[in-house]
Amino acid sequence: MDRSTQRNVGFALGGVLSGAATFLLSSPVRADPLAVVNAIRLAGCADQPAPSTAVEPNGTLDTVARELARGRRLSTALARSEYPAASSSSFHVRGSREDDAVRNILVEQHCAGVNNPNHAELGVFADDDETWIVLAARTPPGPSYDDPDAIVERVLELVNAARGEARTCGRDRFEPAQPLTLALALTSAALIHSGDMAARGSLDHRGSDGSNSGERITRAGYLWQASGENVAAGQSDADAVVAAWLTSPGHCATLMGPFFTETGIAFTLAPGRNPPIYWTQVFAAPR
Repeated sequence: MDRSTQRNVGFALGGVLSGAATFLLSSPVRADPLAVVNAIRLAGCADQPAPSTAVEPNGTLDTVARELARGRRLSTALARSEYPAASSSSFHVRGSREDDAVRNILVEQHCAGVNNPNHAELGVFADDDETWIVLAARTPPGPSYDDPDAIVERVLELVNAARGEARTCGRDRFEPAQPLTLALALTSAALIHSGDMAARGSLDHRGSDGSNSGERITRAGYLWQASGENVAAGQSDADAVVAAWLTSPGHCATLMGPFFTETGIAFTLAPGRNPPIYWTQVFAAPR
């Protein structure tokens, strides 16, 4: 094989699209890979339209490029650097580091990868006459659960907004109902049940000890004359879980119950499980 066109094929691993290419050039002139890549992304090449968005330099991807120079695979280097890549491509240019030469190789051999509109960041590592270039896009961050009190307040806000309007749940018509207030004992009962469901990986109104919602409320020290409970699993945030309850006739009817005056709301994360989160809302009226 002609060394001037030697190339390693790309590979896919763990849902992260990765590509790698090695090119041999000549001439020791230094290049600016960031400027070269952004010029290509502005103009496009071959049949690949220009995304017209520039990539930004990223220090973590510089570290990834350095790991590639040490012989690591792109997927391994990304994992070691803890860069949350949704997609990535890498290029190894050996010999010339002249702008025009590097540009020509990238345009001719990896136009699609350079012009990937999802790529947003770039890393570079150079050593003597070799340059490693990494392009990547980050996986969007997931929801934050760092402030559970704020999440509970958001659920309460949405539930009370729903109760403030007349609505139909299945075949049942409900008039606007009074807003609910949080009760510590009910929140305790909700948290215990969410934790129980998460530990079992099971969505159920019945607890692992056979208890029902009324019994759990009583155990929490709450004397009630009316009680109810909504549970859910998998919804990533307050808006999603309340929306799910409102689209379910039974859950919607419980949420709109005019006889309820107090509530308890809680969720528990279940890392590594599917679903990874369990929700409970308890409704009651004190005796």
